[in-house]
Amino acid sequence: MKKSRKGFTLVELLIVIVVIGILSAMMMLSSTEAVTSAKASNIVSNLRNLKTAALAYYTDHMDDMEGVTTAPSTFSKDVAGYLSNKNNISEPGYDVVINSSGEWYVTYTINNTRNSATEQAGIINKLKGRAKSVGLCGGVATSSVASKDNYGTQTAVVAMFVR
Repeated sequence: MKKSRKGFTLVELLIVIVVIGILSAMMMLSSTEAVTSAKASNIVSNLRNLKTAALAYYTDHMDDMEGVTTAPSTFSKDVAGYLSNKNNISEPGYDVVINSSGEWYVTYTINNTRNSATEQAGIINKLKGRAKSVGLCGGVATSSVASKDNYGTQTAVVAMFVR
């Protein structure tokens, strides 16, 4: 007479554990991708909001700002006053700069303590892929933005041309 066995063998249990491990690793990879994509979208959105505020500031102060090639000391705070939701832009990294040619840019520095090195690289790659379609300039220093036609992000500072 044959005994009926109950439960799993050790091999069956190990196979189930390996399959679950593989599936969870695949999920972690896709969730990391989604997080970096969301952060890149948030950066672009905040830059657009800051750009709109800079244009509103310029419209109100255009006579005072003609020919200005360096930003006044309170410039970024004054521009931020035109935002309805200052919480997003008040996080470190966002700035409004005027280069030596008098062109205005809004910038964001990706290198900050809130992002790990892996996240920073992922965010830079996402922004690089979207640069031309969303109007980002990259590979710039905050004090001297190279050109509004310089797409891509060779450094961890991205910019958006304002005027």
